[in-house]
Order: sequence, then C-alpha cells, then structure tokens
Amino acid sequence: MKYNILIGGQAGQGIEFISDIISISLVKEGFYVFNYRYYQSLIKGGHNYNIVSFSKDKVFSFDEEIDFILAFDQNTVNLHKEKLKENGYVICDKSINFEKKLDFDIRKFLSENNISNRYENTVLASYFWKILGFKKDSLMEAYERKGKDSINLRIIEEVFKLDIKPIFNIKPEKRKEKYYLSGSEGIAYGAISAGLDIYFGYPMTPATPVLHILSSLKDKYDILVYQPDNEVGVINMAIGASYAGAKVMVGTSGGGADLMGEGISFSGMAEIPIVIYWAQRYGPSTGLATSTSQEDLLSSIHIGHGEFPKVVVAPGDPAEAYRRTIEAFYLAYKYNIPVIILSDTFLAESRISVDEIEVPNVPIERFINLNEQGTYKLYEITERGYKERAIPGLNAIVKANSYEHDEFGFQIFDDHKLAERMHAKRLIKMFHIEKEIYRLDPYFIYGKGDNLIVSWGSSKMPIMEALKGLKGWRYLHISYLNPFPRKVSEIIEGSRKVLLVENNLTGQLGKLIMRECGIYIENRLLKHNGLPISPAEIIRKIKEIEK
Repeated sequence: MKYNILIGGQAGQGIEFISDIISISLVKEGFYVFNYRYYQSLIKGGHNYNIVSFSKDKVFSFDEEIDFILAFDQNTVNLHKEKLKENGYVICDKSINFEKKLDFDIRKFLSENNISNRYENTVLASYFWKILGFKKDSLMEAYERKGKDSINLRIIEEVFKLDIKPIFNIKPEKRKEKYYLSGSEGIAYGAISAGLDIYFGYPMTPATPVLHILSSLKDKYDILVYQPDNEVGVINMAIGASYAGAKVMVGTSGGGADLMGEGISFSGMAEIPIVIYWAQRYGPSTGLATSTSQEDLLSSIHIGHGEFPKVVVAPGDPAEAYRRTIEAFYLAYKYNIPVIILSDTFLAESRISVDEIEVPNVPIERFINLNEQGTYKLYEITERGYKERAIPGLNAIVKANSYEHDEFGFQIFDDHKLAERMHAKRLIKMFHIEKEIYRLDPYFIYGKGDNLIVSWGSSKMPIMEALKGLKGWRYLHISYLNPFPRKVSEIIEGSRKVLLVENNLTGQLGKLIMRECGIYIENRLLKHNGLPISPAEIIRKIKEIEK
C-alpha cells in the first residue's frame, strides 16, 4: 500500500521543514519515502507544497492522487482538494473549512501551553502522527536530527498525552537503516568523496542548495567554498585554481552557464580540468526560476565556441547523482577536460530513501606528475591525446595557454600544420573517453518486455514508479549523453514499441538519438509547463499507444 501526503501552506510556514520531519520519521518507521518539493520564488506568502509518498516497497516518485492533505492555510485546500482521493482527508486547524477534515484547535493548544504560534507546524505534525497510529519515538528522533529544540519535543509530548485516538493504524515496517538524501546532497557528497578542494558558485536556483550544503560542510571536510561576484568570475577563478592543482567544481543554472561559455571553451583549449554542476530550470531567460525542465541538454553538449572534448552526464535520482559526480571528477582530471553534470529542479530538490548508494569503481586521483624536471610538455602530442599534468610550484616548469600553442604551451601564430596536429590531439581524447564510459555503465535497462521507454535525467524517477503498473515495458535510462553511447541503437531497434519521455517541448534526447543513431522515435510524451512528469501521465500515454 502506498500513501501520499500533500503538505501545503505559505512560504515562511515551514512547509519544507515539516515535510522533512515527516519523511525522516517514516524512514525510521521502516518505510521507503519520496519527498517532492514545489515552491515559489518568495520568502513569505504565496503557496508552497511538498508531496511525501511512502510505502513498504521502494518509492521512486510522487503520485497525482493524495491520501492526506496537511493544510496550513485555506488556500492549500482550495488548490488541491480535487487531488484528494475519495477516502482521503484534510488534516488542519479548526479555522479551515472543508467537509472531510480531521481538525485540531492549534491556536488553543499553543495558548494553553504558552508556546509561540510559529510552532503550529509541529503541533499539526504531532497530531497527524498520532492519528496515523505511530508512536512518538520516531517523530522525536527526527526533530532531534534536525536540531535539539526543546519546545518541539515538548509539543510532541503534550500532544501525545491528549486523548486522541489513532484513526488509520498504519503498521510500521521492520526498521532498517536507509539513506535519505536529495539530489543536491548526492552531488555535494559525491564531490566531497571525489576529493573536492574548492567549490565556486554564484547563487542561482536550483543550483544554490549545493552551495549551501558545501558551505555548511566546509570545516568538517576542509574545503573552500567561495562566492565570486558573478558567473564569469566563478568559471575563471575555478580554472586558475585547477591549474594550480586543486580539485574544483562550479555550480550554476542555464543563465549562468551562458556566461560561463567562454571560460568552458578556455578550459577545453588550455586542457585544464573542471567539473561544472549545471542544474536546469524552466526557461529561456529567467523563466520560472523555481520550476523544473530538461531544456538544456543540447546547449550543454555544445556550450563553448570551437571544437574541444567535453563530457555531459545526467544522473536520474539522488543516489545516482552521488555516483556520477565521482565519475565526473575522475574523467575531468584523468583527461584534462571540462565535465558537465546535468541536473534540474526536480532532481535537485527531491529527496528519496534508498537502502544503499553505489560507489563507482574509479580511482580518486589528481593525475599530477610530481617528479618531472625542467620544462614540461604539458601538451605533448601522443596517440591517446592526454597525459598527467604538472602544476606550478613543483619541480617542472609548466605553462598553460588559452591560445593555440605548441607542446610546451607557447603561443603559435603561422604554424598551421602544428595547429592541425594540436587540434586533432585534443579531439582524439573523445575516442578514449567513449571507450571508457562503457566501463562506467553509460545507460541502464530496467524492467522486462518487448516495448521500451527511453529517457534521461530526472524523468527516471516517475518512469521507475510507472513501471510498477506496466506489463511488457522496460526502460532505457541514458546517463552519459556526450559522448553518446551509440550501442543503445541496438536496444531501441530491437523493441516493438518505443516511447520517448522528456521534460521539454522539442524532444532533445530524441534529436540526439536521431543524430547519433539515425533512429526517429515517433511516440513521445513531452511535458513543458515547469512541472515534473508524473507516473500517471506515463501510464496514460502508454495506454493510448497500446490501443
């Protein structure tokens, strides 16, 4: 049995906080949890909501139909009541009007216990937890994990003393330790595990959470987190730090990436490794700043003028985000290239519980030559196109250059034969990278059947949830998008019916498959309104195809 809880109210009412508390508590009760967040670009007011889905079985995404609405204002009920199942309930304060509600006089409780009204979310969460039939222990543990505020713990104690009978009696599962993390946390901890030294970022939703997470962890893991005055400064400072030997990552969204384009091209020519975390949002321009989209696939592959090697990898869930971030650092620093990790609002802000997180089988290295003497051929022309770097301050003299250059890094002017060789030397890396990514599982196939769903990035989560209710369908999730794993053509061509699923209007993965494999996918589910695709939408589309 799967349950869906919608928690809604205004910005400033602690909607995200209370959804995390309930999610963590459910994980402690042994359930699998998915926590989807929707918020407006406001500090106070407006309307924010989370959908927390939980089950004894693995949960990969939220559902459209809701079992419980925890409403912190009347607007939440008005906006979402149509989503409520026939046997669903609104859980709220007595002041909220709705026929099928289970209410509690929150203000009266707070007044009688001499507690500030800002704790109303804890009161409602405690009341909800009790009518579900759970004991208070896991709820208290969740609050303690978030910070030991004695008033929150006191509220839980007082609510559980009241004569409130459990109504639903949902039985807890056998307790088992699980990871509970967001896509942003997957990226941040993946970078730390890969040996991150410095993170450069200018705040831009939805990349900003990684900036905040790493800033909170900088002392624990001895990393530097720095915010320059704009994205041009971000990319150029990162290039300088990487040239000096640091492992660096930058974070941005589409508009910021546009400003970084010249710097990324600099990185490609100078062969200075850098990892770029690119979290997509609905666009173009400023777009819907807090809404999700998958509109930047092709621009990420082609960003930066001129031809130079780069890798684009798009994880599909928070656990994969951790793995792919480690791989991104490995590829960037082995091959001395820019590597882009492509995420979006849905992945960055969603939280999921998993039993384990896979760690990729790649070395955590800097690939620096510590022993070379004299003038170092940083750009030596070799069959494989790359070599270990030397860095300034050690034994070798090393020169990097953003102009076309010779093997030592000195600028060339009229030697077009050498320019041709240097150009080919850089691009030959892609041949070796393409072979290497097959060792890193550039795609996965989930499920069984003659029919195939094809997608990338965060669309993985609703597709995985939809697969539970589908027969005869499997899912091809493509993580590495540049270089493109052309072997997927055999999988697509070997399928009876094929459905392309993307969070954009133009079917950018479909265009990429056409370009790289010569295959046009006719059946398409393309959502482009700033909201993530739901499992129900996928199932409805497949039923339409099967008619």
